[in-house]
Amino acid sequence: MGTGHGGRSLGFPSVVANPLSLPARLWREYGKTLVRFSRVSMVNVFIGQSLLFLFHSAIGWPGAFANMAAVAISSWPAYWLSRHYVWEQEQGGHTVGEIAPFWMLSFAGLFLSTAVVGVVDSIFGGALSVQLANAGAFAALWVVRYLVFHHVIWGDRSGGPEPTGDEAGDGAEPGSD
Repeated sequence: MGTGHGGRSLGFPSVVANPLSLPARLWREYGKTLVRFSRVSMVNVFIGQSLLFLFHSAIGWPGAFANMAAVAISSWPAYWLSRHYVWEQEQGGHTVGEIAPFWMLSFAGLFLSTAVVGVVDSIFGGALSVQLANAGAFAALWVVRYLVFHHVIWGDRSGGPEPTGDEAGDGAEPGSD
């Protein structure tokens, strides 16, 4: 049974002619910021986990308190690197529309990770369980953070894909003031 109707199936337009082309298109459109965001995340994990180990294991602070301090301190380089390296925002900004969503997500991560770390620390104790709890909580928020950063704060606010290579031009959008 053919599709008929000029390439349409059951009256609906064909969304993806080749299902393997979707990952390639997504990579082409979002790959640069995704790789950069991943790099910043790795740096932030290193800083946050190092601070958490220092505060919890070396100094002996309770897990929840050590986590709060580590997240509060590591959020600053995460903000700066996200703004300047991932989304290449060199000027302007620092507005409520940029700062508020970033810090709301940071505090959501702080709240979630502190709750998880506090519970895990009271049940299991030990550096490894506390560090895994912290990493797991932030891993759960990773995709949400990328999407908000990309579509709300610094990236493409139009909802479309980011420009690639030849489409990027000089950065000015036609018709923008």
